[in-house]
Parts: sequence; structure tokens; C-alpha cells
Amino acid sequence: MEIGATKAVQDRLKTTKIEESKGASLVFCWDTHLTKIKGRNVLFIVNASNRYTIAMTDIEPRNLNYYTMYIRSVIHGVMQEMGYSEEQIGQYFKMSGDTTVTKTHGRKSVGGINRMVMDAQYFGKKLEKEAKYQWEFSEYLNRYICQPEGFDAYGYPSELFKLDMERLGIAAKRKPAKVIDFTKYIDTNRSNNH
Repeated sequence: MEIGATKAVQDRLKTTKIEESKGASLVFCWDTHLTKIKGRNVLFIVNASNRYTIAMTDIEPRNLNYYTMYIRSVIHGVMQEMGYSEEQIGQYFKMSGDTTVTKTHGRKSVGGINRMVMDAQYFGKKLEKEAKYQWEFSEYLNRYICQPEGFDAYGYPSELFKLDMERLGIAAKRKPAKVIDFTKYIDTNRSNNH
């Protein structure tokens, strides 16, 4: 598993030795970014393939000392929350291999994070005080339609995450997810105009 760190995260980790991405499958890559939202430090943990986003607050300095363990445990907890079994989660982590902190996974991934930071400003509620995992805020961010790196169609990050788990064979295939093919609307309009 590769955990990409933006400049803001690298500064907090006080590290200069960050490896280049080794080209792991994007579904096993999570880019992390630290920013202030509504006066609180928020750590975004974003899957590079499907743009599924986890928003964490109140990151303690010791969590930064054990960054890869911390990120893995957050992803583990969120997958439990999504309803994956311990066996399925274990399979995901086994497939993802050793964890290393790397540079972020390309312009599209970083662009997605920047867009999320912008969208986050419009979240109409306060961030929960005692909670580290900002569930409602994360849900809000995962409702934005996007076309992330791992997909050639548009969809919601929460749906695309499930599709990735199906592609890996971790989750059983369901009926097709709601993927919106905008090209058919564009092509239809184009032919009507001639």
C-alpha cells in the first residue's frame, strides 16, 4: 500500500525522504492532505483509484510518528463501517502489500483533493467536536460526482469504491452501479445540431 503525502503532510511528518510511487495498483494507493477547515486541522485520506475520501480531525502528534499504521487503522475502521467483514478487509490489506509513504499519485489525484478542499468550504454543519472520524463530513465529500483516475466513467466515490472491491474479488459482484455515461448525451446533442 502506498500512502501519498502532499507537501503539507510531508512538512508535518518532518521528513525529506519520500519515495516516488512504485506504480502500485491505484486501488492500493491513498493520498493524504492536511488542511484547515472551519478552524480545525483536517486530514483527508483519499483513494487514488476511486477518490473515496475519509476526513479525520484531531490528529495527535503520536499518530504522525506512526503514520502508516495510523492510516491503515483508519482505512480498516472505515471499511468495517461500510460493512466489509474482517476476512474481506484482511484480504484487501494482504493484496496491498507493505505500506510505504510516497509522493502523491499524479495530477488528477491531487486535483481531486484540491477540488474536495474547495467543496469542503460549503459543508453546512460544524465538524463534530469529540469525533476523530468525521463520518457526516466524509459522506458529504463522497457524494460529489467525479471521474477519478481508476475509472473511465463518472460516478460517486462511495459507489466506485465498491466497484473496486468487486474488481479485486473482495466483494461479490452486484448489479451494475449507477455509472453515468455523459458521452451519450453529448453525442446525441452533437448529431442533432448538424
